[in-house]
Amino acid sequence: MTGERVVTFDDLPAVFYSAHRGGAGEAPENTLEALRAGARWAQVLDLDTQVLGDGTPVLMHDATVDRTTSGTGSVADYGIGQWQMLRSDPASWFAAGAPALAVPTVEQVLDAFGGRRVLTVEAKNADGVPELAALIRDRSLVESVLINTNDPDVVSAIRSEGCRAHLWRSAAQMADDDHAEFVVTGADVLDVDIAASDALIAEAVAAAPPLGVWAHTITRRSQRDRAIGLGCRGIVTDYPGYVTGLAPTRSSDSLTAGWGYGYVPSGTATRPKLLTGGVLQFTSTADTQVLLLGELSPVTESSFTVEAKFSLSAATGRPWFGLHLGMDDASAALKSSAIAHNGYTCQFTGGGNLTIYRDDVATGTSTNIGSMSAGGTFAADTTYTLRVTVTPTQIRLCVPELSGAVAVANDSTHRGPMYLYLGRAASTTGATAKAWDITAS
Repeated sequence: MTGERVVTFDDLPAVFYSAHRGGAGEAPENTLEALRAGARWAQVLDLDTQVLGDGTPVLMHDATVDRTTSGTGSVADYGIGQWQMLRSDPASWFAAGAPALAVPTVEQVLDAFGGRRVLTVEAKNADGVPELAALIRDRSLVESVLINTNDPDVVSAIRSEGCRAHLWRSAAQMADDDHAEFVVTGADVLDVDIAASDALIAEAVAAAPPLGVWAHTITRRSQRDRAIGLGCRGIVTDYPGYVTGLAPTRSSDSLTAGWGYGYVPSGTATRPKLLTGGVLQFTSTADTQVLLLGELSPVTESSFTVEAKFSLSAATGRPWFGLHLGMDDASAALKSSAIAHNGYTCQFTGGGNLTIYRDDVATGTSTNIGSMSAGGTFAADTTYTLRVTVTPTQIRLCVPELSGAVAVANDSTHRGPMYLYLGRAASTTGATAKAWDITAS
């Protein structure tokens, strides 16, 4: 940083973005690759830390290394020599074919990003606060780096070390919190759960912490807008490229491009895995869909065609594959019992039917407005194309590999920018679905 101006908290704009776990939707969490990806869009970089047995703070969310690395066991069982040989294993949990990555120390991150971005460093283990504070002080980064905690009792320990304190709270915790007291005892940031009620978030905002109220963990622009509307200043997100609105909408998918493949799971469904070659595999036993984020959403043209190649692993039972056209990017499930927003759901079912539903959030109804026999049923593990064409007055659905039959809905109820979701329904067969080559024109 010799000769460079140090970025401080005073440089943060009125509303800013924090790349959660470095930008965990952009690249594998808590790696230098994630931090570099997040830095393209966010003013703040967020990271999690645990402490090795020799006291070295390292980047890791969990107390064990099992979930994200090729190793096993407690972080505390590792020394720095063993840690330097450990590798993150994103191919097993982020994207197939992703390379193994080094798992950095906090010192490496501070040397790479300190003073170039504001950082917030969560002490998952409170015993790590003194060493984190020493690393921050030694680099003269006290006005650039926050120490983050979920424990209000740790705030005073952070402040006693001469550092600034970031306190995050879950929605359940917020119900009993005294936000004003947290500020009095030294919290520079109150970081609230976007799942909390408007009243609880407003209470935190009223407490007026010095660096404002931040909201976590935001994956959609509709959540961002709600947080900003309630007075939150910081937007903590896994997908800073999409949530900021800075990543350009693309006409074709980037699933084959590696990091930043641009989708987010809906609701609580199991995250689909990105297989080698840019294939999304839906394996959850629940209804599953993904929002295609900045890659294809929102489509603003009044007339367009969307195509997705797909296959299903079983041709019996009740599996189906679908495309949802939502009028916002709120979380939604591909089933009529969970209408979360206005739009249209277009399905191809294992029974060989093409069906278009109009989903109306105000009435909580999903109405069949167009259906047609596809002219045949699908074969397992065979590639088909789901094609949806939208005009100002009509929606057309077909699978051209079958007979060419088209389901038509003459309807113009919901029109405007459309957010695209792909998904499949649960079935008695437990069929998995795969989707790829997603395009909009």
